[in-house]
Amino acid sequence: MKEQVDEILERLDEIEDTQAETAEKVGGRAVVQAFNAAQLDIGGHVSSLFTHMEGERGTDTGHVVSLIELFVKAKIDDEWSLFAAPGFYTFNGALLDNPATPTVAGDPTFTADTAAVENLFVSRIYGEWRPSDLLQVQAGVVGSPHGPSNREYFIPSRNIAQANLHNRVFLANQLYPQNLRGVKSSGKYMIGDTDWIDYDAYIGVSGTAAGDSLGGARLGYTFGDSGLSIALNYGRGTRTGSATPSTNFPALQSPFLSTRNMTRDYSFGGLDVDWRQGPYVFKGEAYYSGEKNMRDQKAFSGEFTYFVTPAWGLTYRYDYYSAGSDLNVLLPTPAVVPLGFSTEHVVGISYNPSPSVRLRLDIHHNNLPNTSDTVDYVNVSWSLSF
Repeated sequence: MKEQVDEILERLDEIEDTQAETAEKVGGRAVVQAFNAAQLDIGGHVSSLFTHMEGERGTDTGHVVSLIELFVKAKIDDEWSLFAAPGFYTFNGALLDNPATPTVAGDPTFTADTAAVENLFVSRIYGEWRPSDLLQVQAGVVGSPHGPSNREYFIPSRNIAQANLHNRVFLANQLYPQNLRGVKSSGKYMIGDTDWIDYDAYIGVSGTAAGDSLGGARLGYTFGDSGLSIALNYGRGTRTGSATPSTNFPALQSPFLSTRNMTRDYSFGGLDVDWRQGPYVFKGEAYYSGEKNMRDQKAFSGEFTYFVTPAWGLTYRYDYYSAGSDLNVLLPTPAVVPLGFSTEHVVGISYNPSPSVRLRLDIHHNNLPNTSDTVDYVNVSWSLSF
């Protein structure tokens, strides 16, 4: 017993020496603050998508995107917490219509992984203060409140992995910002026993335009008994153009440009609807965006899912997106021209063999903008979360 006590005392002396050395380097108070979280949760997901495309020119098959995203949340106390979602992705630009070959009809093709703008990304990283259900404040890289799928964000929860036409370019500000660097406040207020009002308001900048402010809000009402939520949306800001205009190859099967050549101010308004009742789920959104000195944008999306069993879901989605106008550098004389509109019909099957695994098969029919060409493609995707 004496030998064991002596060993424990010797080990305790070593730990105290290590703590003293660390305190000298970073300060004793910093050590306490860095390691005193009440709770630490770590999770994440891996998602991957392959496609087979058939257009007016021919067919192509290959890998579109694979990504891993980690979720880390530290609960400091009952009101304060930290959250971060760093990730890594690799993709091939699966083009529905290659803008480098404008005379070729509906020519799906792939570009190399090196065409990616970046491989590392941070979709969320913020501190949160939540004193009550009426007030929740997040500051850092936060998600915007617009659109049911964008609000939910978590890719493994999607019945169709690929986003709607108007927010398909990952984390971009196509029609509304999918995320921002700034502050967002949220809250909800109960009406009776089952209904409630919820609000979101934000102000900040986008990741590609640190000097151009943007802001917006969402006000919703939920009928608890029916599972129906209806909300009004508003936002404004600046879409910053490229300093060196380029062909802006669309990526990830988006028929529209991934960035803009011409800068413009914008303000938009819209409505989103979310209804969940038993095996039925409906998500819809419609927006109109006034683009200063450019053509306005319009978008509509409706997605309906029926879960035949808890594991099997059948989904249909319709998307319409009119993307306004922009500078086209492919013309003999570059000029600002309409980007046109695109529509897409999607039929999908999702299968959940376990709560942490989702497999998907989606069939898309896309009418390409500014042409009568169409492209049909089949996506196979899966998500594993933990």
